[in-house]
Amino acid sequence: MGLIKYGKITRAHGISGEVKLTPFSRELHSLSSLKTIFIETGPGLSPVETRVLQCRPHKSSAIVRLEGVDSVDDADKLTGKNVYIDNSQLPPLKEDEFYWFQLIGLDIYTDDGRYLGEVQELIDRAYQSVLVVKDGDKELLIPLTEPFVKEINLKESKIITSNLKGLIIQE
Repeated sequence: MGLIKYGKITRAHGISGEVKLTPFSRELHSLSSLKTIFIETGPGLSPVETRVLQCRPHKSSAIVRLEGVDSVDDADKLTGKNVYIDNSQLPPLKEDEFYWFQLIGLDIYTDDGRYLGEVQELIDRAYQSVLVVKDGDKELLIPLTEPFVKEINLKESKIITSNLKGLIIQE
């Protein structure tokens, strides 16, 4: 079992203890298939497994009823908590597809072999996602799209970018 950060509980919904869960991904199809989630309890503590009793899409989020959360007060206590899922609950991918969490930690190189840094996180924008790449104090924001990203190689834990003139400072 491997837990991945999936989303965040953004607020209570209604008066019966439902919560609004906003996934970090734009893909909502996997929400309805979740049977359990793991909710963070505090710094340094393991997330607690919680059974999902009901889940329905709501705009770009989901309204979720959780076992043991029966009131607005219970739901309010979960607001702002990160939600994790076991990666075995994710649907299988086709060849050349990947989940965002798989990109975290990959090394990034230019197509001429220059090391740019390691992917620290992804920022999801309406029209384009951006890789946040760090190498020491240097930070780069690289659009996660062609022509900027030429290759994502999960087996070799690296991403190859094309010429990034104008995006990186040439040394």
